Amino acid sequence: MNTQISVAIHILSLLSVNKEPISSKFIAGSINSNPTLVRKICKYLRNGNLIESQQGKSGYRLAQSAEQILLGEVYKLIQDEEHFAKIHQDTNPDCIIGQNIQSALDDVYTQVDQQIIDTLNQTSILDLTSNQHPNETIFSLLQHGAECMCTCTDFYQQQSPYRYYCDRY
Repeated sequence: MNTQISVAIHILSLLSVNKEPISSKFIAGSINSNPTLVRKICKYLRNGNLIESQQGKSGYRLAQSAEQILLGEVYKLIQDEEHFAKIHQDTNPDCIIGQNIQSALDDVYTQVDQQIIDTLNQTSILDLTSNQHPNETIFSLLQHGAECMCTCTDFYQQQSPYRYYCDRY
């Protein structure tokens, strides 16, 4: 498993709290990466109909409501491996364990993969960015004056072009 899944969720969360389309450069500033990585991940998200961009206009925005976007769907779009963990392939065919380990692990890993997706599907992007999530959320952090990388009208710019603070809460 790689960090692209959490980066994709970060991108979707950022888009969910902004009304206007956001550029890959701005998103890259929020995830502390480069616009090329952002465009790569946004390609997956666009192909999955989670985000949209318009030709001739700069930026991305959600194609669905944040409530409809479940983390398990994001996982399935981004996860490029067959399972959450790789199964080694070069086992000794003369060993009874070596002959059977791939199929045994495949069955177990398939069950784990489904459990991961089912668990992730219990949370939406809206859950992460609002006060509806049982754990500390972006919304609750904003209530306590934490930094935010948003451009919505409730935030004002301070110090750096990528730092915004919420003064509404």
